[in-house]
Amino acid sequence: MEASGVVFKGSTEGLSIIVPEEYTADQLITEVSGKIQANARFFRGARLKVTYHGIRLSADEEARLFKILDEQSGAVIESLNRSGTGAPPSAAMSASRRGQTPAPLRRFFTKGQDESDCKFIRTTVRGGTRIQYEGSVVVVGDVNPGAEIVAAGNVIVLGLLRGMVHAGAGGSRDAFISALKLKPTQLRIADLIARCPDDPDTPGVYPEIASVRDGMIVVNPLYERS
Repeated sequence: MEASGVVFKGSTEGLSIIVPEEYTADQLITEVSGKIQANARFFRGARLKVTYHGIRLSADEEARLFKILDEQSGAVIESLNRSGTGAPPSAAMSASRRGQTPAPLRRFFTKGQDESDCKFIRTTVRGGTRIQYEGSVVVVGDVNPGAEIVAAGNVIVLGLLRGMVHAGAGGSRDAFISALKLKPTQLRIADLIARCPDDPDTPGVYPEIASVRDGMIVVNPLYERS
């Protein structure tokens, strides 16, 4: 990605989209669509408030951007606003376009990983730390040995996972665990448990995802290694 391109920044408040001011709406929507499709696994199941910066969009252009985010990310887009505005959530606008009666937004916790809130942790989780959340958890950093993450939804680690992670803690076998490198002491999804084999550490980063298939936890690459 070029430094002058669109930048996604995640935070505890949701997702910020930083857009060069010289971009047109078509450029923005095309680039956002590509980024969302390439990283859909990391958005799936989250509930996001999205704010965009650095460009002004018309109501129609904003509706197009919302549609891309809503249909391609796998996340629940609670709202889409330009930075510094108090515009109403675009979810209501989208529902109106589909001929539906907009429902008021509600905040709640749920044990379904596809409908859960998302907690962002923007630091390495060190040994002796336990994180428990009634939703999905995204760690922007490593999870060290001795650390534990327990989530009712999915767990995504944008770093090296070496601790214990329990996804689908409320009982959902549809939850998944993904990391840029999986070397956990233990993985749990719902009531199932798996341990990392004692293979020698392989240099490099190989994003993988653990999910339940045929009643057992299996780990697959996010993409084919060349």
